[in-house]
Amino acid sequence: MILSALLGLGMLSGCKPNEIVATQGVTLHFSADTVYLDTVFSTVGSSTRTVRIINPTNEAVLLNRVALGRGSESPFRFNIDGREGPEVQDLILPAGDSLWIFVEVTAPSGGIEMLHTDSLVIRNQGTVQSIDLVSLAWDAHFHFPTNTLIIPQPAPYADLRLPYSILPAQSTWTDDKPHVVYGYVVVDSGGTLDVLAGARIHFHAQSGLWIASGGQVQFDEANVGSYALPIRIEADRLEPFYDDIAGQWGGLLGGIFVQRGAELHMNNTWMKNGSVGIRCDSVPEGAPANVVIKNSLFTDFSRATIYSGFGHVRLENSVIAHAGLYGLYALGGRVSADHCTFHNQFPAARSTPTVGLFNRYDDGTGTYRYRALNEAHFGNCIITGTQESEVGFGYDAQAPFEYFFEGCLLKLKTNPIPATYNVQDVNFFDQCILNAAPQFILPESRNFALDSASAALGIGLSGPAGRVPMDAMGMLRPSSPDAGALERL
Repeated sequence: MILSALLGLGMLSGCKPNEIVATQGVTLHFSADTVYLDTVFSTVGSSTRTVRIINPTNEAVLLNRVALGRGSESPFRFNIDGREGPEVQDLILPAGDSLWIFVEVTAPSGGIEMLHTDSLVIRNQGTVQSIDLVSLAWDAHFHFPTNTLIIPQPAPYADLRLPYSILPAQSTWTDDKPHVVYGYVVVDSGGTLDVLAGARIHFHAQSGLWIASGGQVQFDEANVGSYALPIRIEADRLEPFYDDIAGQWGGLLGGIFVQRGAELHMNNTWMKNGSVGIRCDSVPEGAPANVVIKNSLFTDFSRATIYSGFGHVRLENSVIAHAGLYGLYALGGRVSADHCTFHNQFPAARSTPTVGLFNRYDDGTGTYRYRALNEAHFGNCIITGTQESEVGFGYDAQAPFEYFFEGCLLKLKTNPIPATYNVQDVNFFDQCILNAAPQFILPESRNFALDSASAALGIGLSGPAGRVPMDAMGMLRPSSPDAGALERL
């Protein structure tokens, strides 16, 4: 009897003084009758979702039991009033009050796509109600780090740590399941990675792909995919909220790091929501391009989408949109772009142009170092955005600085101070249209096709069009092509 009395006191400990506890079952209200958890990868925990149990009466209610319908076999888990499931007993819900339930899911590995369901069963004095739980999970190929590269730092700074794993010498990533990467995956010297059409790659925070010297990575080498149905490279957060949030992946080396002596060939790929997208190291003058990108889309990078440090970059039919600093940063080396669209409407404030061309840099001591920019050639491109000028020039006569724009639609000051360029000089600007609206159909939805009022219609020249005769969608360009990656239908 004494034990029963103590238990009774414990069950009522959540009551206010003199509060009456209902002796019969009460129909409770819920803030939702179904909790939908976002799509997750198997074995990876989801974000937390919440639901409230509401007591609509003027009496406290004893929740005899709150439990998962599948018990300990459920992939779901919950917490209510600081107590964790799969089953919680004897909770007091005060009159007119509510309790929050926090729900998560970790799906087991299994089929390629799995729908997981369960329910939260709430019992009070014989009245039983339930809240449905629903989540979709994808199985995946997981790439976890097996080693750590330690980069010493001078005191008092902590050493930098870069977790990584080395891929087999000849690797192929298919479209059977997504690939989820933790840390850096390394394509070692002499190794290759072939990413086939339709593949999906998801990088965890601070993760990326490192192509070591002598390594080669090819995205859709067979060109059987398309701009409309691309390989996708993005973060591993699958909730819709994170879809266009920049800066979610990419670590010390950037997103995809192309080391000196390595090669990257990318076709029919959509790369998005990282910090630095592609970072390429230097190549000897006269060497072929170490980064070749065709028919691809890049969106929402928090820093630079493509960063070339004396590299050799070739771009065709590609769209580079929305970067916190630069869509393309070229320090020395060579870069050429035919029929590309550079558009920057990054949601946060920025002071940099979307295309930056440089032959010098500050080494951190206030001293300039120089890297010859031997080529910066833009043919039939669109370069536009929210800045007054979306092309920036940072150069000094101590190193070569060669650039040329032909048949382009450019957002650019016509009378810069100081006069670092002259838009009337045909040796640098040939038949370009300045400061006119490109009029994309729906850039907010990453649709950069041109509408009927675009100033880019029919302004392209035959030279770039001859080098790239079909647009990103495979449409043959006419004799008077549009500027940009996408020809208007």
